[in-house]
Amino acid sequence: MFLAMFRREKITILPLSLAQRLGLRVFVLLAAGYFVFGVSTVGAQQVAQEGVAAEEEEERVRPTIDLGMFQVKDFRPTRNETAKVTFKIYLALDRTVDEQTVEALEYWKHRLRDQVIIAIRLSQTKDFLEPDLSRFRRFILVRTNRVLKASLISEALLTEYSFKTD
Repeated sequence: MFLAMFRREKITILPLSLAQRLGLRVFVLLAAGYFVFGVSTVGAQQVAQEGVAAEEEEERVRPTIDLGMFQVKDFRPTRNETAKVTFKIYLALDRTVDEQTVEALEYWKHRLRDQVIIAIRLSQTKDFLEPDLSRFRRFILVRTNRVLKASLISEALLTEYSFKTD
C-alpha cells in the first residue's frame, strides 16, 4: 500500500509501514461496524413511529376555500399596455385549521377576493410570466394572510391560468 502526498506540482508516493496499514484496516473495520451495528432499536422505533405519524398527517385532506374564477383586465398607462389575467383560485389552509374556522372563512370570501384583485393590480408583468407563478402566489398569500391577521392559508392553488397583454 502506498500513501500519495500532493504538493504543488509534484506527487510523491510514500510506502506505508506495516503498523500504518494495520491501523488503517482497523479504522475501516471499526467505521463499518459502527454504521452497521451502531443504530439502537429504540432509535429505530422512534423513527418508525414518526414516519407513521407523518404519513397520517399527509393523508389528512387539507381544507380549501374556492374563491372562484377571476377575469381581470388591468390598464397600465405607464407602459401603454393592457394586461388580461384569467384564473381560478383555491386557497389551501393549514392542516391544523378546524371546521369552525373554515366555515367562518366562507363568510370572508368577498374580502379574500378583494385582496386577490389588489395583488393582481400591484403585480408586475414579469410576475405573471414566471412558469410556476411563485412570486405572484406568494404575493396573494401575503395579502390574504394579512387580512386574516394569522397565517392560516398555506398555499394558493391556481388553475385555468391565462395571461395576455395588448
